[in-house]
Amino acid sequence: MHNTRPGSRRGQLNILISFVLFLASVSSLHSQGNFLVSEPIALRNDYGYELIGRLKDRILLFRDKFNEFEIQAFDNSMRMSWNRKLEDLDKNGIQVLAVIGGKNDFSILFKRRRRGTTKLHIHKYDPGANLIDSMTIKDYGERVFSPPSIDIMRSEDKNCIVAMNTAERSRMETVCFRLDKMEVLWDKTIQLSDNFYDNNISALALSNRGDFFVVTEENNRRARMEEHAFNVLQLYSTGEQSYSVPLPDLLTTDIRFVYDNHNRSLVGVGLYSEKVRDRANGIFYVRIPAGGHNSVLHTEPFSDKVISILRQKDVEDDKKGVDNANIQQVILRRDGGALIITERYHEIQRGTAAGRGFWRDGMRLVVDYYYDDLLLIALHPNGEPHWTTVLHKKQYSQDDEATFSSYFMMRSPDQLHFLFNDEIKYENTCSEYVVSPLGDFDRNSLMNTFGQNLRLRFRDALQLNANECLVPSEFRNKLRLVLLKF
Repeated sequence: MHNTRPGSRRGQLNILISFVLFLASVSSLHSQGNFLVSEPIALRNDYGYELIGRLKDRILLFRDKFNEFEIQAFDNSMRMSWNRKLEDLDKNGIQVLAVIGGKNDFSILFKRRRRGTTKLHIHKYDPGANLIDSMTIKDYGERVFSPPSIDIMRSEDKNCIVAMNTAERSRMETVCFRLDKMEVLWDKTIQLSDNFYDNNISALALSNRGDFFVVTEENNRRARMEEHAFNVLQLYSTGEQSYSVPLPDLLTTDIRFVYDNHNRSLVGVGLYSEKVRDRANGIFYVRIPAGGHNSVLHTEPFSDKVISILRQKDVEDDKKGVDNANIQQVILRRDGGALIITERYHEIQRGTAAGRGFWRDGMRLVVDYYYDDLLLIALHPNGEPHWTTVLHKKQYSQDDEATFSSYFMMRSPDQLHFLFNDEIKYENTCSEYVVSPLGDFDRNSLMNTFGQNLRLRFRDALQLNANECLVPSEFRNKLRLVLLKF
């Protein structure tokens, strides 16, 4: 037994060591209490998977396996409760397009191709993965030379979906479907110009009521800047209408349109350039009320301070702007304003003589991915800036399609959480920025993955409620689900 009486240096050292170890164990327990991890799931030949969310007291996962579809359920401790094969879905000839979780059920949207004929179907399931309803949304008929290529868009409340067939360059077939009533709201075909997909299409938006907006852009080049404009085509159950929004003397480098269901208006934000389109000099904001009348347009140049922070050097009176800037999200405010989330990212393709997969010239194509700082800009309803914040991060990866890069934003009633990997490697630390409604922020260490066999795919995470989110992790071909609690 060690001597621990007062005055013994060895005893004092032992007490100090014990106290430090106690604090470390408490800290570790606290950290572990913030997240729960499921047992590993072997992906093998899985085609893909989808996080459905929480239904009743279980968290559901959809798996598109090699020869079947399956639902797996996890309890609140992330232990697997049950798994069920979807017997009503025959794997042959089926392509799953979307898995949509609701409050009390979930739906699987898929197309089935049999003997040259393609149909769009939907199946609805209860929390126990029992089929409760099904419907054929659209029959595309027999098309041997141009089989349907279908993209899906969801409304903000996930209750309305639009399926777009873009297989033909001269037209776009669109059908709008409402999930809660299991009914088709409308089915329309848009006639397109020959160069529509090459040059014009800029953005799409869908309201909770089923109004669908196709935004095209024309004259976005220096020679015709004075005639630059957005054209909006709005489709709805009883008809359609179109209108134009002029953007004179601006070159857009990136844009995003969303529908404000609370204020019933179409909102567009974007980055603009004054001279060359590879660098952004500022942002623009446009709000289009119902009917397309009395639209609001505001432009705001980047300040020298913002450019200096992003480029990490003094650039007083520097008009070169910001390169590699891309709009990732637009968060609408109830007062009619918006929060623009811009991320700086780019990729570089290069050749190397090492490794596998040689091309004809003896070189292998390697892709480097760079995902760096986030620029947050909050706007008032008239487009005037409220606040601007830069969140620093640097992420680099190679030949992984940036699967583990970028971020996930989680909303809580009084703040935003931006979650991300500090580095893209097998063992690393994860961090978060906590941003207040006024743009103030703190950076916190979220967790580390050392010795835990975790590689978190934050960009594919799913928010479950105000204080929980689910993050998939892929490590050596095994999937784990990580439940983060705040």
